[in-house]
Amino acid sequence: MFHRTATTTHNHLPLTRKETLDASLRSRTIAPAVLARDDYDALNASAREDYDTTRMAWLSHGILIPTPALKKAQTTLRKIMLQNSKRSSGHLGLMISGDSTLGKTTMSEALMKNTYTLYAKRFPDFQRTSQVPVVAIDVPAGCTGKLLMIAFADFFGLDYRRNETADAIRLRVVDALIRADTELIVVDELHNLSAANRGNGESVDILKALHNAVPATFVYLGINLNSGALLAGERGQQLSGRFSRIDLTRYNQSSPDEARTWRDIIRAFESKLPLAEHTAGTLKPLAGYLHDRTGGSIGSLGRLLTGAAMDLVLTEDVTTREEITLELLEEQLLDMAAETHFVSRPAHKNSIPKKAA
Repeated sequence: MFHRTATTTHNHLPLTRKETLDASLRSRTIAPAVLARDDYDALNASAREDYDTTRMAWLSHGILIPTPALKKAQTTLRKIMLQNSKRSSGHLGLMISGDSTLGKTTMSEALMKNTYTLYAKRFPDFQRTSQVPVVAIDVPAGCTGKLLMIAFADFFGLDYRRNETADAIRLRVVDALIRADTELIVVDELHNLSAANRGNGESVDILKALHNAVPATFVYLGINLNSGALLAGERGQQLSGRFSRIDLTRYNQSSPDEARTWRDIIRAFESKLPLAEHTAGTLKPLAGYLHDRTGGSIGSLGRLLTGAAMDLVLTEDVTTREEITLELLEEQLLDMAAETHFVSRPAHKNSIPKKAA
């Protein structure tokens, strides 16, 4: 049904390929048990290396924090998919908008994995029958309708000819999606489309045609989707009339409830760090510093805390306590947006408790 060359290696393909996405959604990263320091020191060299490898894998891509935004997205998508199951056309969808580092990628992966898991429970043998419950593509820059259809064709490994029209490719993509019984289609980098641009406007139209032809739920992700030309005009109104939108924003501490939410997220991260001597709640006094350091970005916060934890796992100094401290956090290098934000706040030292400063 779907073509791949014999030389294709799935390990080096992006998640916008069927085999790689399937492998990613099937995989499970298990949280390692947190060993007491004495038990860790008692491990032989080989066992210690295996344990540290497991810890690094968990820190790299295993931690998922159930933030209020993620819970809202999961609930909203579930309701939309249930509503779509009763529709023969005009399917509804979900749009997730936000700047980089605010968790769009993590959120989309969580939504895909949840959908995949539920599908596998209903159809345990779905892989044997070539079903593909989840599809994911990225919108290429300067997108045209044909390039968009090629992105879908590439996901399935479908062959296409250079002189083939967008509509011709679309018909085969629709056939593939229907035959694969796809339930969720994730389209990332949607900001690369603009309804005002001729080629991109064609892409919006062809996406709308897919909505009508395929009994699947679409999730769109992109940067500042609410403020661009995509949702303006007649084409934009057609999209906004079918899609619910969740706007990801930076966390702040301007009210007691918001400050409490930020502290809860920090504690949730701490509780998932596989460190022998770090106790969840230790970083509560540094909540203000962590907010200044990351600009309230969930992505930057995760990178900061997991980066510090990785340093502790990788250190060769056996006397180092496995505990995240202000000094260790200060050594971490974050994304340029977070670092620029931190430098721009001359009063950030006031957010550091005097005992820690």
